[in-house]
Amino acid sequence: MAISKASIERVNAAIDITGLVGEYVTLKKKGVNYEACCPFHDEKTPSFKVNPVKGIYKCFGCGKGGDGISFVMELESLSYVEAIRFLAKKYQIALEESKESLAEDQARQSEKEALQIVVAYAQEFFKHNLHNTEEGKSIGLSYLKERGLRADIIEQFGLGYALSDWDALLKSATEKQYSSDNMEKAGLLVRNEESGKVYDRFRGRVTFPIYNISGKTIGFGARMLGSDKNQPKYINSPESPLYDKSQTLYGLFQGKQAIRAADLCYLTEGYMDVISMHQAGIQNAVASSGTSLTDGQIKLIGRFTRNITLLYDGDKPGIKASLRGIDLIVASGLNVRAVVLPDGNDPDSYAKNFGSDALELYLKNNSQDFITFKAGIFAEEAALDPIKKAEGIDSIVETISLVPDVIRRSVFVKEAARLFQVPESALTEAVNLRVFGRLRKPVFRPDSPEIEALKQETAEPLPGTENTVLYDLEGEIIRLLLLHGHKTLEEKFLVAHYILEQLSDIELKSKIFKNLITEYMERLDFGESMGPEYFYHHPQEHIKQVIIDLCEPLQEKIIFHTHRDFEDFSEWETENLHKSLFFNIMHLKKQHVLEEIKSLNRDLETAADEDEELRILASILEKKKTEAILTKELGDVINHL
Repeated sequence: MAISKASIERVNAAIDITGLVGEYVTLKKKGVNYEACCPFHDEKTPSFKVNPVKGIYKCFGCGKGGDGISFVMELESLSYVEAIRFLAKKYQIALEESKESLAEDQARQSEKEALQIVVAYAQEFFKHNLHNTEEGKSIGLSYLKERGLRADIIEQFGLGYALSDWDALLKSATEKQYSSDNMEKAGLLVRNEESGKVYDRFRGRVTFPIYNISGKTIGFGARMLGSDKNQPKYINSPESPLYDKSQTLYGLFQGKQAIRAADLCYLTEGYMDVISMHQAGIQNAVASSGTSLTDGQIKLIGRFTRNITLLYDGDKPGIKASLRGIDLIVASGLNVRAVVLPDGNDPDSYAKNFGSDALELYLKNNSQDFITFKAGIFAEEAALDPIKKAEGIDSIVETISLVPDVIRRSVFVKEAARLFQVPESALTEAVNLRVFGRLRKPVFRPDSPEIEALKQETAEPLPGTENTVLYDLEGEIIRLLLLHGHKTLEEKFLVAHYILEQLSDIELKSKIFKNLITEYMERLDFGESMGPEYFYHHPQEHIKQVIIDLCEPLQEKIIFHTHRDFEDFSEWETENLHKSLFFNIMHLKKQHVLEEIKSLNRDLETAADEDEELRILASILEKKKTEAILTKELGDVINHL
């Protein structure tokens, strides 16, 4: 649903960055800024800074930075639009939307709130049953205690018990004047098609509330405790306007902070696995909610970490059946590892038999990358049967072909070739055929993993993943342009014009910086000049992050200058602006020339004939002359800096 630009600007203007951040961490004033220990990673010495004038924050420990919208997105795990709505509600700002869309949105929200109320009541009813009824205590609570669950864990996960009566919940809720229609929509009741009567869905079972990412109950899983073989061991709430299984992970609400802190998520197979791991002190664990792993669930994990480790028990057929999850994670661009517990063990039994520390150590020492893991799964069969070996290789080739990044694909190909003792060139060709085969097929959805992978292959790495000299030099020019572009040099020449003229014969390698230059030039043509503040509130998060990293604060950055002993670097740079500009531009030009020489040397190695060799050598000599001139000019300016 579209939110007007004017509404977003009003939200931005209303944000008090110190007040907003201060609701999550304790800020202490230091000069014009504020500081605190970072809320995004563990630290003892504060490295998290807030600038109230510019409305931005930056952590010099983990590198995260942005404005108030970015902060809410990161800490509350919200999308950009969700963060805007969150802040608009907080600051009581009406968002401009079409009346029809707004009415539909309000109707959907009212329905969800009504369902939320009856589900919350059901949870309290089940908890009451567990602790305060004879049936609940003798059957439900005794089972949980037999499983070794502590009282604090039972409370933390909101565990309860559904009485065996057909309509215990229905009667109680009706007496409290809750709507049976809403209870049915929420999946708490089941309707008999012949008689039309409704009755409780969950009966005679321990209940496991399923929370959304904000901690609200949206559904239940329930485990049978009787011996009726005609009943499934577990049943789950059906999907509803409140509960979307494909977008929900059991334990994520309880474990999200631990996942972020550990930068790792363990993905287990069931409710009790998650609970047992939390009790063992391993709180960064979740489980798919009554469904096979989905793209939506992977994206949820991706809000908190890029690293997922899948946990399996020793059931090999079960492992093979769930290998699709590895492919989905790989295609999403996240890192995936896997670990198999010894035969007959799940996290619960292993922790009981060997202790919590032993479980944590086992998981750490036995997790494998997906290539080694899949190779091990097929190894026994492959050793005896060439056809099975080919099937195993084919499965790994398929997974590697889903990896979005071409360099990582090549690393995985090399490892697979080593493990299966097949030529690397053959695997490379097989992987490329899969990748380009997908590109030719017009049958995928625009958001499918295959299309996203191909898009990402040509995309520039996000900030923090690239650290080349050339990238840093280009970034320094962008920093100078944004901070000083509006100023004039001694010749009354606008700094922006000077920089853009000097860059006219250079093609920047960074796509982000090229796009920033283009946007800057377009506005400059209309008589506007843009400082870094323009980009601090840019709707594209990666651009916002890049500009904050470049421009805030100067004294804490490593940049290309020889002098470091100035108390106020900003003042020094302004006084020596012309020299600083010239130095950095010459440095950038020299680095581009060096890159061109490297490229020509590679061409020389594959020259087709002597004439081509001579032509390339002549180009190399010409470039080396340019390099010598630039080196001399750099030496001259360094002597005067």
